Amino acid sequence: MRDKSVRAALIVSLITGILFAVLCAVVIVNNPQRALAFAHIGTRFSEHDPNGPPGYDGQFVYYIARDGAAAIPFIDGPSLRYQRILFPLLGRAVSLGNAEVTPWALVILNVVILSIGAGLLAYLLGDFGAWPYFALVYSFWLGNIFAIRFDLTEPMCFALALGAIIAYRQERYRWTIFLLMLSTLTKELGLVIAAGLALHAAFERGKWRWSSLIFGGPLLLFLTWWGIMRLWFGRLPLGYPAAKLHRIPFQGLFSDRVDTPINFILLSVLLAIPTTVLLIAALSTIWRKWRKKPRQFPVSAALVLPAAGFVMTMPDVSWEDPVAAYRIALPIVVAGLLFLGECYPRRLKLLAALWLPAAVIPLMIPDLWI
Repeated sequence: MRDKSVRAALIVSLITGILFAVLCAVVIVNNPQRALAFAHIGTRFSEHDPNGPPGYDGQFVYYIARDGAAAIPFIDGPSLRYQRILFPLLGRAVSLGNAEVTPWALVILNVVILSIGAGLLAYLLGDFGAWPYFALVYSFWLGNIFAIRFDLTEPMCFALALGAIIAYRQERYRWTIFLLMLSTLTKELGLVIAAGLALHAAFERGKWRWSSLIFGGPLLLFLTWWGIMRLWFGRLPLGYPAAKLHRIPFQGLFSDRVDTPINFILLSVLLAIPTTVLLIAALSTIWRKWRKKPRQFPVSAALVLPAAGFVMTMPDVSWEDPVAAYRIALPIVVAGLLFLGECYPRRLKLLAALWLPAAVIPLMIPDLWI
């Protein structure tokens, strides 16, 4: 079974890499900025023009990768942007600090990393006995397409997190903690996956010490980095709107910030409803298995709980920007695919039928590719 899973993982990685390489080539050929077009730079921060276009978040990844600590004058919120430090540092290392090479390094790295992440997910699905090629749903999830197109950090965050899940299933807890630490330094969403694995380690495996380390290790490193940034910048990221979670489920979706009916419908159909259904299904599965045999439930069900909780409490600004919402909701995409793959493999086609056609949406936006 594992040989087949490895083979399928390699094929999924190859398909993902080739198709995204083609999409990236279309952008590079059609845009005079070439690879720099992926950073989506606006003059508001690059030229300090208060009336200029703001650009998008990938520009801050690019500035940090290009300039390191000297990028602060071009950053809208230094403590928030430097919080997600690992991917731009990797881009800076690969490009050897060469400003002309940096945009190319970020694009190539993101395609390679997304391909690896898709392959790891395919391996997990195959290991669960599900059809591993459903991992292509993850490859072409809206959030990943946007992440590649705008030089963002989610592909690396979740490739590392998926590696941690594999290590956890093999009871390699030190590797699990290490990979989750790297995932969290790439983007704080790594803590969502850490929480799910910690829940499973505590309540299913009864390994409370490892459970505390699986979540506490990444959290401690993250807070240590926060402390360094507090000394460096004089403030923490908590004051930014992107850091303010809600207490009421889906409050951000129903706020005035989601200002068009089409966005509301798409966010509801693609995110809110599947998240709710997956949460109910995971809780039901845990309850039934726990009643049959106490302290036994699937690791994927444990992953769904914090993933769904996070999506339900996402801040207003994430729902306001659909590009951000689909990226930040990646924990439920990963957890949902794994959950159905482990517990209800025949129903994976339902998520594929719902999520895979949505990949057409960004492909129909000419400004993204021309």
